Amino acid sequence: MSVTTSAWLDFFRSEYLDDFLRDGGATVKFLVGGIEERRAIADGLKEQGEGLGYIARSIDGTVTKLHLIEQLFFALARQLDWPGLADAVTRRVVNDSGYAVPPGSLTFAAIGQATGIAPHEVRNEIQKSLSNGVFEDYRMTQEFRLAMMRLCIDPMSNPHQGDGGMSDLIVDWLNGDVKLVSALKPALIYQKIARHNARDTFVSLSHWIRVAGYAGTIVTIDLSAYLVRTKALVPSGAPFYSRAATMDLYEVLRQFVDAIDELDGAAVVVLASPEFLSDDDRGLRMYRALEARVAEEVRNSLHDNPVAGLVRLGAA
Repeated sequence: MSVTTSAWLDFFRSEYLDDFLRDGGATVKFLVGGIEERRAIADGLKEQGEGLGYIARSIDGTVTKLHLIEQLFFALARQLDWPGLADAVTRRVVNDSGYAVPPGSLTFAAIGQATGIAPHEVRNEIQKSLSNGVFEDYRMTQEFRLAMMRLCIDPMSNPHQGDGGMSDLIVDWLNGDVKLVSALKPALIYQKIARHNARDTFVSLSHWIRVAGYAGTIVTIDLSAYLVRTKALVPSGAPFYSRAATMDLYEVLRQFVDAIDELDGAAVVVLASPEFLSDDDRGLRMYRALEARVAEEVRNSLHDNPVAGLVRLGAA
């Protein structure tokens, strides 16, 4: 039995997008189907999610090494408007602090001119409010909080930093493009985002997106490239993944399942080709720890459960 893509999208919207995720819940779903079904899910989630105030992004194993969790994070980070997220948070803090939000660039000087208060006094008050609302928000890691503080404050102090400013370096750090982490010492950031801290940074990001005013985050991950068993079947230019890399990916996904209580308003939707269920060497059964978390213990012989953790997509 299987569930149509339209039926699954309808269920996901009613059961998750309309309230559960918006209220801070989180989920990890596994969907198995052909390429057309997988595309329909990715496109449908983007359309539904963005229409309801979510940030929805897709990541594909044909271009991203999903088994390296830091690369998965970087692939998501590069699709985000980091200055825009920070600006949304700053404008809310300024408004909540009782200051007029001037049109155009949001700077301490512009706020001071609009309210008749000296810019240095505005700066002190806004920095204090940002410290209370951002740096002391312990649902995010310390380095992530430090990075977001600089993205909020630096443009208000100097909106014309130009290339190479600290805000640019921080965005490079988030995107995995920073070359020398020593350049980030003025921001009190001393390590790159890597395997040991990428998952916690992902959790921090899910919370930051909600702080910025979005309903939550939807990340679609297509792992089908990892299910190709022979290199000869890989399209020219696409990566071929070893069995060990596939095992590492399943461990990354297991960690996402186990981190549901830490994620904030986030849905991770994993898409896979039919080999995910049929191939004992590369599929789900190769890693029992993940299978035990997502496989259905009890199934109806006539109907699939569209809100189960693992769903088969197909025709009606």
